[in-house]
Amino acid sequence: MNTITKKIGGLAAGVLLSAGLLVGNSPQQAQAHGGAQHATVTITDKGYSPASINVKGGQKVEMTFVSKGGGGGNSVMIPALKKSFTLKKGQTKTITFTPKKGQTINFACSMKMHKGKVVAK
Repeated sequence: MNTITKKIGGLAAGVLLSAGLLVGNSPQQAQAHGGAQHATVTITDKGYSPASINVKGGQKVEMTFVSKGGGGGNSVMIPALKKSFTLKKGQTKTITFTPKKGQTINFACSMKMHKGKVVAK
């Protein structure tokens, strides 16, 4: 591989990385709409995607979990919000909360093999 090919390949990887396309678990920014911030977390057999969501502290968040897998990741626990639920493949669940600025809200499957978080900035 020549030097130009290496530089182009590195540049393409850098663009994909900064766009969040190369790494599946790069943080997602919640989208503001209708007075709330919205985020969707997809549950698969491999875990949560995205596993990290950035939100603005002090503003309402509507977070939807969508089950696309059949494993233990479908049992979601969110200790800071005192919420837990189990989804079957194809089901969704939306929760609403207002995080404080600087707060990190962790969520995990019941076996704690799959983990995610909401970071309020």
